[in-house]
Amino acid sequence: MLDYPVEFNSNSEAEKADNWELKTGEGLKTRMTVPEEFGGDNEYPSPEDLFAASIQTCMIATFKTIAERKNLRYQKIVCKGSVNLDRGSDSRPVMKDGDIKLTIEGIKNREKAEKVSKAAEKNCFIHNSVKTEIETSFEFTE
Repeated sequence: MLDYPVEFNSNSEAEKADNWELKTGEGLKTRMTVPEEFGGDNEYPSPEDLFAASIQTCMIATFKTIAERKNLRYQKIVCKGSVNLDRGSDSRPVMKDGDIKLTIEGIKNREKAEKVSKAAEKNCFIHNSVKTEIETSFEFTE
């Protein structure tokens, strides 16, 4: 049983240069940049990239965890995600909406896979923590 609350950490150090370093408590080290649309470049990920990636990868992790508990066998998960930056009702930029498309390959029990996918969508805590409207879809192949 997990003992809540659980804390996750990251550290950054930014100088005047265009990019900066990000380190997470789990050992990820990367350079970050402002998106090209805001005057940066595409050499490194942007906070917007990591926002989209965090929702997408949380959905994968949640599916994998529930599938393991439910003994759902599959070969591979292929996932594509995107989010759209737009103006909110107060005209400030917000991550307004997006979609996540997961293809689960090697499924023999489609009914169980559908139950696991519904549970994953319901329990993906990063997805549940943001205001962004995310449309999630699953496709199952044998």
